[in-house]
Amino acid sequence: MGISNCFCLIGLVDLATLGSTSSSFIVITGKSPVKRSQARWWETKLSLKGFLVKRYLYTVLASAVLVGITYFLPYGTWAELNGLPAHPLIVHSVVVLLPIVAIFLLVSLYKKELIRRYHLYLVGILGLVTIGVIAAKSSGDSLSAAVGLPKLHAEWGNNLVPLAMALFVAFSALAFFSVYKKIAVISKVMTFVVGLLSVASLGMTYVVGHSGAESVWKNKYQESKKAITTESRLISREEVRLHNVSTDCWTIVGKGVYDVTSFVERHPAGSPAIKEMCGKNASEDYLSEHSGQAEPEKWLSTLKIGDLRD
Repeated sequence: MGISNCFCLIGLVDLATLGSTSSSFIVITGKSPVKRSQARWWETKLSLKGFLVKRYLYTVLASAVLVGITYFLPYGTWAELNGLPAHPLIVHSVVVLLPIVAIFLLVSLYKKELIRRYHLYLVGILGLVTIGVIAAKSSGDSLSAAVGLPKLHAEWGNNLVPLAMALFVAFSALAFFSVYKKIAVISKVMTFVVGLLSVASLGMTYVVGHSGAESVWKNKYQESKKAITTESRLISREEVRLHNVSTDCWTIVGKGVYDVTSFVERHPAGSPAIKEMCGKNASEDYLSEHSGQAEPEKWLSTLKIGDLRD
């Protein structure tokens, strides 16, 4: 039996020839030191790869479980926060985070290195965003019970839930087949799917946010831009002086007379600036702050009730 075919050969070697008077047993294996080193390297690499795969799968599974739990939470779970409707806070978080994540995903599809480096974080973030979308829908349902259902906004909001879920699942698959088990065909298909869902998420988020803003603000905003009167008359300075309190506040700017009572609490810089104008000619104060500014002129024009009598 040759040495090269021997798995283990034990020999007694006199170490005197190596400069020692002692003897020892040594083990000679059939593998050379270089091959043993390569084997250990491959074992370490495979062990590390297995750990990374498990860590990724655990992250996906944990995120999916949290999404599932959130989806099946009882009605009203997200209704209030400190006695106030939770929907505005939650929905504003969603309409900011989801587009940011979608844009980053689109960039990462072009620069695949970003997927390799940040896929684990993106899976977790997508899970949280999906939870936020579900919570936004649930809190919206609760709010509609109190203030009424904005039908269009609710319909678009309902569509955003499955879209967010699909994006989470699609990116999880893309990351797995691009980083851990590289299969080119599946990776290309999932790249297309993730790109399509990311673009859809951007569009859907805009529609949801816009329809929500319309349901809350459109009528009120349009009403605030209407003139408080369509008639105009000549008004004396003496009459203006009689309206000199914040609950009945008239003022003079240029040659116009304005009833700014409704604007006292609406003024962006606070009510004191408007209260100082009550019952007097505020032309100098107004023009020093807002001369040539279009928006203040727009709001002031809605408050005009007449012209100053000379």
